[in-house]
Amino acid sequence: MANPFSPSQAIKELKDQLSSEKRKLSFLFGAGSSMSVGIPGIIELTKKIESSIDVKFSKQFETLKNACGKDADIIEVILNKLRTIRDLIGESETEVYHDIKGKTFAQELDAAICAKISEFVTKTSGIKIEPHLNFVNWLFKYQSNRINPIELFTTNYDLLLEEAFEERKLPYFDGFVGTINPFIIPECIEAENTKQYSHVYIPNSWLRLWKIHGSINWFLYKDGGGKNRITRKTGKICNAGEELMIFPSRQKYDESRRLPFLLFQDRLRKYLSQGEILLIINGYSFCDEHINEILFQSLRANKRLAVTALLYGETRGAKRIIPESVLKYGSENPNLTILGPDQASIGGNISSWQFDGTPKADDFYWNEGNKTFELGDFAIFSKFLKESFYNSI
Repeated sequence: MANPFSPSQAIKELKDQLSSEKRKLSFLFGAGSSMSVGIPGIIELTKKIESSIDVKFSKQFETLKNACGKDADIIEVILNKLRTIRDLIGESETEVYHDIKGKTFAQELDAAICAKISEFVTKTSGIKIEPHLNFVNWLFKYQSNRINPIELFTTNYDLLLEEAFEERKLPYFDGFVGTINPFIIPECIEAENTKQYSHVYIPNSWLRLWKIHGSINWFLYKDGGGKNRITRKTGKICNAGEELMIFPSRQKYDESRRLPFLLFQDRLRKYLSQGEILLIINGYSFCDEHINEILFQSLRANKRLAVTALLYGETRGAKRIIPESVLKYGSENPNLTILGPDQASIGGNISSWQFDGTPKADDFYWNEGNKTFELGDFAIFSKFLKESFYNSI
């Protein structure tokens, strides 16, 4: 194993990277960023839905779970299974699959699951979003200095970032336009900051927010012509026959262009493929093979891409650790830096942490008692941005 890494040196290098105005900057947020303020992760969310769903649907929900095998604790997979069954049932009210009988009951079960997802993922009055506001304050001060807009990719369904943007009156584009039934604009999502795309390029001062796994305010509905369309409506209740659009949703979609999930995945791939880029990852644990494939392919193809992953780690007894399987990604990709609580992978080398000297009060990113590096906690990361940059911008 290499010599121990210095937490303070890692912090200094991250500050230097974030201070560059010419390099394109983006962020990828996973469930951990929302879990830091009390939104349940996918496994906890699935348990909450199972324990609270109406008794009318409890037997069928359990049957669906059992049919999902090793992925039975992932509500996305359960919901996708249900929608596959709905396709098999079609218009029939007598067909039965996995204890689900008929079109109407299947629609009602889908709507009930979607309502529970929205209930548990929606921010309540008891949830404080100070970390997200700190992050957005930093974006507000830092975005204006950049040649290219900052792009945010997230797998989260919640609306915490949107709420923070609007609280701070920071303009952003999420792929949709419109008022009554907002619709997605693929050509604007795909546009680059070049003369070729000038006619569809969103203003440079606007942030880009790409929700790779959908959102609790995306719905599939039938338009006046009976075609399936995707829209964005905040505060809407999902009715029987409508669908909350969460990945991996079925591919039944009547519009000529692709699903938003695929558009945003392609956007991530295209964005990382060329130019000098810094991608900061927080709250993502490398468990999504679709995203991993994009990240690793881009790291191999674009040598000017630098990815820094700030990981919270897994709890093992009284400690938090980074699995060796994740650290290995760093050793295989020298332009991928992984900063975990107990170990890190920097420049392809894996080692533990060792703080130089005695930590001071402003070294909040280091937990001296546990000897852990804490920037993988989104609340700590946003505090780092606040404390490190506010006075210098």
